[in-house]
Amino acid sequence: MKVFEAARLLDTTPRTLRFYEEKGLVTPAKARENGYRLYSEEDIERLRWIIALRELGMPLAAIGEVLQTARQPDDFLRLADRARALLYEEWVAAGQKLQALDDTIAKWRQQPQPELGAAEVAAEKMKHSRSQRSSWNDRWDYDRLALEHGEAAPMAVLAKVLTPTSYEQALMKTLEWIDPIAGEYGAELGAGTGNLSVKLAEAGVRLTAIEQSAQMLGILRRRLPHVDAKLGNLLTLPLPDRVCSFIACSFAMHHLNASQQLLALAEMDRILLPGGRIAITDISRNSEAADSSKFAAAGQPIAAAIEPLRLHELQSWLQSRRYSIFVKRLESAAIMIFAVKSEQS
Repeated sequence: MKVFEAARLLDTTPRTLRFYEEKGLVTPAKARENGYRLYSEEDIERLRWIIALRELGMPLAAIGEVLQTARQPDDFLRLADRARALLYEEWVAAGQKLQALDDTIAKWRQQPQPELGAAEVAAEKMKHSRSQRSSWNDRWDYDRLALEHGEAAPMAVLAKVLTPTSYEQALMKTLEWIDPIAGEYGAELGAGTGNLSVKLAEAGVRLTAIEQSAQMLGILRRRLPHVDAKLGNLLTLPLPDRVCSFIACSFAMHHLNASQQLLALAEMDRILLPGGRIAITDISRNSEAADSSKFAAAGQPIAAAIEPLRLHELQSWLQSRRYSIFVKRLESAAIMIFAVKSEQS
């Protein structure tokens, strides 16, 4: 099939097909006598994949990687997960830019003449937010920990801070305070290998579990094949605005510095419905384990130390947005913040 025929069949243009060829996504044969491109059935199917994935927002580089794993379902889905997470990051960033621009325009309307200062203040806030999001990295190497420890991978980091019994009790208290109602929709953030997800799923909720480690997510999916599990991190949650009745987050905030913890809280607020509830369980800054040397994961350098929960800063943020807040100290070094969003939010 020649290029014009292929373009007509695929409802696109010859130029588009040549572009995909230039990018190395498809390599049609060429006729010996005249050099015309000849597209086989396999080429057409590949082009159908390319066109469909482009319409879904996947960048060309990601499409190339995904198509290389088309016959390897696990790898295919892992790469598709990553592409979706990146697309959500772009979507969330675009929403924040629009909100910042709206706020700046509102200030300009109150001024005799639009002032540069208002734009610069908003731009600096966006720059700081972008810097904090992009600077996060998995210093604990949870993919490796998941391969080495399986379902117990979260405890590999917490072993010097919590006993397995204290960890289990903290999860049960988180579940108790969330008080899930069968049929309601909620999210677990930093879900790890699914230790809390199992308990939430048993309560009959519709759950989305979000985890940044592909290997941890794989374990969670094998344990809970009917739970919606998505690749993503606390700074850019792969969910639309105002969809969750509850949010549970256990022993994940300690992966974030103080500024990032506030950004994560803003993301939780974004996806939570008015009247919704949040339970954040983690390590207390005021516990005896607050010495950074005790916060290093087993076998990990001090650079991978746990960042305790910034209780005062988180409480202040929630209060400024009219949340009702309860703080409960749990066993050992653990603490929980439970917050209910105002119905008027």
